[in-house]
Amino acid sequence: MRSAISVILSSPVPDNKMSHPDYEQTAHDHAALLLLLRPIGTQIKQKTVSRLFERIIKAGSRFTVRDSSGNTREILARFVKEHPVENNDWGEFQTHRRLLGLITFGKYDTQTELNELCRLHETLKVKYSATLYDSRAILFGPLESSNPRDPPESFSTPSNFKTQAVFYTDESCSDLETYIVECLHSLFWILESKRLERSREKVDRVSLLLAPFEKKDFIGLDLESRNNRKRCVGRMTKHLGDLCLQAGLPAEALYHYNSAANVLQAVNDWLWLGAAYEGLCAASVLVLYPNMCRNLPLQRNSSLQEGSPGKQRRGSQAVAALPSPPTIDVVKTNMPHILLPEEISKKYREAIVHYSKYQYAGIIETEASFKATRISIEQNCTLQAASYLNNVIFINLTLSEQEKIDRFTTLSDLYTSFGFVRKAAFCLRLAATRHVSQNNPSPDWQQCYNLMLQATSGFKLSLDPIDMPADGHRGWPVIQIHVINELVAAANRMGNPALATRHLTFLLQTMYNHLTPAERKETTLQLQTVSQQCEGAPVPLVLDSGTVIPPANLINIPKTKYFSLKNLQPHLQPQKIERVKEDHGPFLFTPINFGSLERKTMSKSKMDYLWVEGDICEVSMQFVNPLPFELHVSNMRLLTNGVVFESIPESITLPAESGPIAVTLAGRPKEIGELEILGFSTHTLGVKSNCRLRHMEGMIHPQYTIEVIPALPRLDVATSLPQTASFSSGENIVTSASISLYGGESAECTITITNVGQVPIEMIELSVQSTLDTVTEGKIFKWSDENLMTQLPLQPRTSASLTLYLYAATDFIAPVSRNDINSSSYLSQPSSLLSHSGHSSLPSRLSSPSHHTKRQSELTSSFRSGLSSHSGHSSLASTRLSKLAVPLHNSNIIEGQLKIKYSGGSGLAAGYCRISSVFITVEMLPSIHITNWDVLPAET
Repeated sequence: MRSAISVILSSPVPDNKMSHPDYEQTAHDHAALLLLLRPIGTQIKQKTVSRLFERIIKAGSRFTVRDSSGNTREILARFVKEHPVENNDWGEFQTHRRLLGLITFGKYDTQTELNELCRLHETLKVKYSATLYDSRAILFGPLESSNPRDPPESFSTPSNFKTQAVFYTDESCSDLETYIVECLHSLFWILESKRLERSREKVDRVSLLLAPFEKKDFIGLDLESRNNRKRCVGRMTKHLGDLCLQAGLPAEALYHYNSAANVLQAVNDWLWLGAAYEGLCAASVLVLYPNMCRNLPLQRNSSLQEGSPGKQRRGSQAVAALPSPPTIDVVKTNMPHILLPEEISKKYREAIVHYSKYQYAGIIETEASFKATRISIEQNCTLQAASYLNNVIFINLTLSEQEKIDRFTTLSDLYTSFGFVRKAAFCLRLAATRHVSQNNPSPDWQQCYNLMLQATSGFKLSLDPIDMPADGHRGWPVIQIHVINELVAAANRMGNPALATRHLTFLLQTMYNHLTPAERKETTLQLQTVSQQCEGAPVPLVLDSGTVIPPANLINIPKTKYFSLKNLQPHLQPQKIERVKEDHGPFLFTPINFGSLERKTMSKSKMDYLWVEGDICEVSMQFVNPLPFELHVSNMRLLTNGVVFESIPESITLPAESGPIAVTLAGRPKEIGELEILGFSTHTLGVKSNCRLRHMEGMIHPQYTIEVIPALPRLDVATSLPQTASFSSGENIVTSASISLYGGESAECTITITNVGQVPIEMIELSVQSTLDTVTEGKIFKWSDENLMTQLPLQPRTSASLTLYLYAATDFIAPVSRNDINSSSYLSQPSSLLSHSGHSSLPSRLSSPSHHTKRQSELTSSFRSGLSSHSGHSSLASTRLSKLAVPLHNSNIIEGQLKIKYSGGSGLAAGYCRISSVFITVEMLPSIHITNWDVLPAET
């Protein structure tokens, strides 16, 4: 095709060019009668005109007539809304370019308006008088007439109005279709008479038919030369083929086209030879593919969501719905001079090559390429169709900006129809730039944006972030980033900051990993500026055209490094109340439960602990600010699903390029059931975002699920004893108490329980947990359950008291010998359950060595004085004193936990409770040790 031409001319095209290309033509249009449908006047509504157009096109696009020989012919008609007069000048070159009929529509209420409608109609007739065969006027008046074909009695058409008109009073127009068919029959018979007149002309008298730009080339030439006479005959024969094709005689048309091609080839008349070849192709296509339909323009106002039904339909039509090769009737292929399907493309290619030899035939070449493309699509020859369209791109034409737009959009539609979506998108982008080029007298940024938006899918760019994979393997990121920036620029120029904010947010969400650090900074600063005019929100944007722009979120600014749910504090964690199981006799045990294993596998993100209705529940996160400036994030809240959850807002400021910074988000479940934690929301850079875990990189789970149980009471515990500075680890510890007692001494500890929650405490159970045996433990720790039960239920913000009795249970018998003084028999209680060294932090009445020595000396001196009073036994006293000098500074530490199990309200009914523990430390000090004793005889 054009690639075979040695030179491509680029000089300006003269005024006699076809300045208005018709890119919607098909090969069938060569056989069609061309009619112009035009509304006139200002009274008629556009909706009325559209409905009338539809009815006329449906009724008259294909009709049959019976000719003078009694044969039935099928005639085609093509209705257009615009037809430049310049295109009529090419009627000699190809007769289907001639406007043969004119039908106007108008509405009037007065005689003056009727006169104006008649004048406008006659003006149009004069404009197209060179080719017009017949015309009709359809007029809507205010009064009803007995005869719908006649004007009402009070109105009359001007005397110079020579057109046949039909009058209606409403839009129903019951006989409109019949009237249109009558008009089309009239055109046919005029065309038939012209054909017969041409066919009767003598060969030696036929005139030379010319394309518009050829008129100056034949001035002064000898038209009677042999070559020129052949040229005249060949062109007239080709012209007869055009008339026969329009008159419903494809066989005669094929004969004339073939004869004309032989003559024109002999005289090297390449332009008209190309037209003869194209006529051969058109007549063959009309016979072989009678039902080949005109391409309907794609709906460009539908939603651009990649997963929407409309989008799926368009994509499936483009790729999966390519027509299968049609079945050709063998009888048709036996028609003389008809081209076989594979020959059609060859002849079209030759015709296009011949057209390309002429500078001023660029429009003819372009239209032929489009028609050849549609035939290739019908034959399911995708690569062949693409080659024709590729030829169109390299045709050098001088066109207006609107014509360039039409050219590129037609290319895009055809590329889309056979699945070349990337080339289709490229053409749409070119069409978009023509809307706002410097040569466009009226730039339209809205149309530029609309076309650019339609081009996104061809670059595998979905405006729904859900359809854009995080790894970026879908499409070409560099091109996609460029397209998004073009959308941002167009949105700004058409004064829609909401759109610009949305596209910038989308760019940062989906292309963040493909942006350089400098591009990230530039984009975020641009977003911050644009969002000041219109804040971004995670909701769909619906444009005036009906296009839906899906929501976008900033999930990478700040970047989430860690996300985890936190369990409640140990003393607030709900515990299942253990029920005493009844013995129901023998049972069967199955060690493998496949169902439970499957559930555990499927619910990996379900927490193995519980949250409580109405309690503060927390989630731990870590954020990184990747930007080179400080980032303020406000109104951070948890995103949940399931039960109602009241999220508590939080705000943070992240330093520039900071490392992981811990943040805790909290809230209260307001219902019981299953709660899903989906992510969190933020407000930063002027954009409100819903950051869902399933869209973030590096998250372990796409969501977390946790069970919320009914509300439980909360209590605060206080004791009358001082707290222990430190103690051994324990469970559910809320406070501590410590005391030092001498052996055999007892004390009381008042424990105050306050209900600090919103649920009454209806059940309290006390128990002690220690390493002592039950008997010893019962001696040291005692309380009255009955006294506590009388104070229940404990309402919110009220307190109850409990007295805990503590007793230092020790044995006063010292070891038998001095050498055994440190043995395990030094005290009779089980030494394995007690601590033999006091704790340095415990408050002790023997906490200092001087105090201990003082207490020991007092005991020793008093004992001596007691023995010395018995003068008869002084030696015994002295003998025993050495054994009494036992060190009494060893103390014993008893540690225990007073566990308070409590519940109430709906939590109790559901079988849950809480446990708070008081860590109690009792330091037992030696008061007296009996090391030995004697039995004295009684005095008689």
